Amino acid sequence: MMIASPRAVAAHRRNIDLLVSTGQDLARTVEKTREMTIASLQTIGYRTAMMMRAMGDPAAMSNPEFTLMSHEKVEAAVESQQAMLESCQALFEGWTAWFAHQAGTTTKTMTELAACRTPADALQVQQHFMQCTCVNAAHAMTKLTQATVRMTNAGLLPIHKVAAANAQRLAREHG
Repeated sequence: MMIASPRAVAAHRRNIDLLVSTGQDLARTVEKTREMTIASLQTIGYRTAMMMRAMGDPAAMSNPEFTLMSHEKVEAAVESQQAMLESCQALFEGWTAWFAHQAGTTTKTMTELAACRTPADALQVQQHFMQCTCVNAAHAMTKLTQATVRMTNAGLLPIHKVAAANAQRLAREHG
């Protein structure tokens, strides 16, 4: 397969499309992270002020908000971990696909090398092998990058949801 062959061009276009999609996923993850950071800062500010006001007053320290903080964090962490574990399948599939493509390419190359009659034929088979290897690796790394970004986003969403809800609720209560 020459680099300019229709098959190679199609493979490169698929990789570019996948990279664009991955970039869009990453942009969404960055935006969610920004939103979560702002919401967390607001929540920390409200809760810190509540704790400062409650200092020295045992009755005020029994505020349900202080207990809610711990429960929410644990629940969000568990939900985040579950979401990330479910997303790990895409990573496994990416590695498996790369390995299978590379094993197929290597097997085909060995068979073709055994049938070569001239050094020029062997050189052409080796060039084809290198091109296929590069295309396979580029495709696999793109898919693995996309799977990693999506796994990160899946783990971020439960935490983002809790942080945003807390910031809104506390802003209504104390704003």
